[in-house]
Amino acid sequence: MKHQSLPSLRAWLQNTALLTVIAGYTVLLVVNGALADWQRRQNHQRLVAALAQQSTLEQLDSVPLRTVGLEASLRSKGPEQSPRLTAGPAGEQWLESRNRVLLPSGDIRWLALRQNVSGSLEQERFSQLLLIAAAGVSILFTSVLLRPVLRRGLVVPLNELDQQLQALEADNLGEHLLDPASQPQELEGIAIAINNLQQRLAAAWQRERQFVDGVAHELRTPITLISGRSQQLLRKPHAPEQHQPLQQIAEEASRMAALITSMLELARRDSGRLQLDLQPCEPEQVLLEAFERLSSVAAGRLQLGPATETGLPAIAADPQRLQECLLALVDNALAYSDGSVQLSASSECREQQRWLVLHVLDRGPGISLGERSQVLRRFARGSSSVGTRGSGIGLAVVQEMITAMGAELVIADRAGGGADLQLAFRV
Repeated sequence: MKHQSLPSLRAWLQNTALLTVIAGYTVLLVVNGALADWQRRQNHQRLVAALAQQSTLEQLDSVPLRTVGLEASLRSKGPEQSPRLTAGPAGEQWLESRNRVLLPSGDIRWLALRQNVSGSLEQERFSQLLLIAAAGVSILFTSVLLRPVLRRGLVVPLNELDQQLQALEADNLGEHLLDPASQPQELEGIAIAINNLQQRLAAAWQRERQFVDGVAHELRTPITLISGRSQQLLRKPHAPEQHQPLQQIAEEASRMAALITSMLELARRDSGRLQLDLQPCEPEQVLLEAFERLSSVAAGRLQLGPATETGLPAIAADPQRLQECLLALVDNALAYSDGSVQLSASSECREQQRWLVLHVLDRGPGISLGERSQVLRRFARGSSSVGTRGSGIGLAVVQEMITAMGAELVIADRAGGGADLQLAFRV
């Protein structure tokens, strides 16, 4: 299931703040309009009350009222009407009402009052325009001001915390604890939680390291003893029926020793204790040494590619670790192919960078594109490994070792069929 990434926290806070400002001014506009309308109606009702109290109401003179935008008349019929806005013929706005009044004579009449509120409405619209302009300026100012505020108060502290976390390694967990006092108040709890997690992981990592080292040390001695004894028995005269069991014991002891060595190398790499002795190495000399060491176990299937006409540049590598990597790749090629395995070197230009590449080429089924990243993981094997024995950490160890030397392990196809496993060094 694909999870959708969350939006930026800074963008979310900035948008939320702007929406809050807009919402605040919108509410202010609505309240201002409602308050102005309520005030107009209250003033209108006070005019009605003042006119109703006139003792000469029966002879109501509307002439002076017109001078202030009022029209009043007495009507003999109702009904009562609350103040409401109506439009005049010239576009003016009138607030009209009809209220029941009791005359001094005891008769009941209805006072119809019309008030011209065009000026009041015009003033209200002008006030609303001023509020809208102020809202626009305020939103712009808020948007500009929020950027440095959020950057200094949110982005910078989070970036500093991220840099401190990025500096943590497996071998220094618990040694570089974060200082909660130097963090903003909102990040103090996170810093404390990270420190507690570091300490727990450091303790667990130390226990795992001691366990791996202890197990490897305890197993190495008996396996070496078994391998040595089986080799001695093979060299001495023995019954023909004992040869195959002794040969199997020697091979399994050798395989177990290689497996323990690989696990130790991975453990050292994980814990940061892997020490490399990088020095200049001649590629063709490296391949010749690997050929001499491995030809006896390859049963004539290992071949050394032709020497190049021009000299190849030296590479910076750990000679012992590099030989171990070539041994693992050759063993892998011999196990998964029936034909010959060839060692060669070439100088290539890839992505405007010069590389020196050591090739281990076979005529096996190769490794499909979809499985090339999988076979580099620990204890993972490809589909072509069905029916063959193996632990699934050979290529993983090579990947770790060659990466530690600043090089790359590349899996490619060999022209004409097969796999081309490459150790590529920048030169």
